[in-house]
Amino acid sequence: MQGLVTAQELADTLNRLRPSDPMWDEGGFRVSGRWLEIDPDASDALAAKLLRCRLTKARRLNEAEARWLVAGGVGVVYDDESGWTPAPDGKNHRK
Repeated sequence: MQGLVTAQELADTLNRLRPSDPMWDEGGFRVSGRWLEIDPDASDALAAKLLRCRLTKARRLNEAEARWLVAGGVGVVYDDESGWTPAPDGKNHRK
C-alpha cells in the first residue's frame, strides 16, 4: 500500500507542470504514482481560511485566480514568487 502524498510532493509536481500541460484540465494530478482528485469545495474552504473571508468571496477569488488548491486531502497555495508551496498550516485538508 502506498503512503499518503504530502503537500510538498503535490507542490513539487505542480511546479514541474508546464502551463500548457493537459493535466491542468483533468480534474486532478498524478503525484508519486497516485491520482489525486481536486476537491473544489475544500480548495475554496482553504482560500477562505487563509484569506479570512467568507466562503462565497473565496470561491469567486479561487475561480478567478486558482491560487488555493486541495487535492488528495493536501492543500497547496500559489504565489508569483515561490510558485506552489504547501498550505501554511501544514495540515491535510480532508473533509
